[in-house]
Amino acid sequence: MSPKTLRTIIAIFLFVHAIGHGQGLVASLGLFSSDTWHVRSWLFDGLLGEKGSRTLAMILFAGCVLGFLATAFSFLGIGLPHESWRMLAIVFAIPSTLSLIFYWNGFSQLFNKIGAIGVNGWILIGLLIMNWPSEVELGF
Repeated sequence: MSPKTLRTIIAIFLFVHAIGHGQGLVASLGLFSSDTWHVRSWLFDGLLGEKGSRTLAMILFAGCVLGFLATAFSFLGIGLPHESWRMLAIVFAIPSTLSLIFYWNGFSQLFNKIGAIGVNGWILIGLLIMNWPSEVELGF
């Protein structure tokens, strides 16, 4: 795979991952929810109450949207240094994973949840453990 193709695929995944967290943000803002798509938490509703839990969900999901947008732009070298994309991706994969664990129904469909977990897994395992992709593979 050429470096340009690899860069394009990774950039698309980071942008889609950012936008996907908008589902949780939409639900936490109360713009839309249903029996299967909501931000009720099995843990935080009891600890923080419904309003506190919803506020935490809003913070988590908004942070993930903004964080992964920053990661994608950094990856492309737009507005932020390219060198910071790895650390941003790792840092924001953690609240992304936590938001999925604590607000499982914040994403509307099982495919979206599995996809988000997969991207977070790629970030945490690929970047932290395997150091993939290297800057050489990316063409930098």
